[in-house]
Amino acid sequence: MRNKTSKPNTHAQEGEDVCAGHALGFPLRSELGFSPVENVTLDVFRAVCEVYTSGSAQPWEIAIKISEENLGLGDGPLLVARVTSLLRALRAERKIGFSYLSVGCQHVSPDELAVAGLLKAVRTRDEHGVQRGLMLALDKPQTSTRTQSAARSLAALQMQLASTRVDSESDAPELQAQTVQAVYLH
Repeated sequence: MRNKTSKPNTHAQEGEDVCAGHALGFPLRSELGFSPVENVTLDVFRAVCEVYTSGSAQPWEIAIKISEENLGLGDGPLLVARVTSLLRALRAERKIGFSYLSVGCQHVSPDELAVAGLLKAVRTRDEHGVQRGLMLALDKPQTSTRTQSAARSLAALQMQLASTRVDSESDAPELQAQTVQAVYLH
C-alpha cells in the first residue's frame, strides 16, 4: 500500500489509496471515544515504537514534541518516559510482534487497542479488565508484574493529566491527517 496523500480519508473512492488501518477495517479513534490524553498517549506510543523499529532518533523527537505541545514542558517528557517504560515491558514479555500504525493515523490497530483497553481498565479500577487487558497485550495467558506495573504507572499519569486541560487540536493538523501503513514491532 502506498501513502498517496496526506489528506484524511473519510471514505475511500474507487481507485483511491487508503491507509492500512482503513484497508484492514481497523476502528477509528473517534469511534472508540478516545479522550485527548488517550490520543496524545497513542501518538507518543507510536513514535516510541518507531524508535525501536527504525533505530532513528527522529521519532523520539516527535514523541517529545507531541507530548510537550499537548501537556507542557514538565508533564510531556514524563509521559514519554512512562510510555517507554510500558513499551520496554511489552517488548521484554511479549514473544510475538506488535502491530502499530504511524503517528497521526486516525485508525487503531488491534494491538494498540489492547494496550488502550488495559490502560482504561487500570484507570477505572476494573481488576478483571486489567487481567484481561494484560493477557491481550502480552498475547499469553499468564500476566506479568513488570507490564502491570508499567501500565499502572502510565494510567496514573493519564488520570492526573486528564484533570488538566489537554489540547486535542495540536499545531500540526497534517500530523493528525496522515494515512500510513501498519508496521510490526518485533
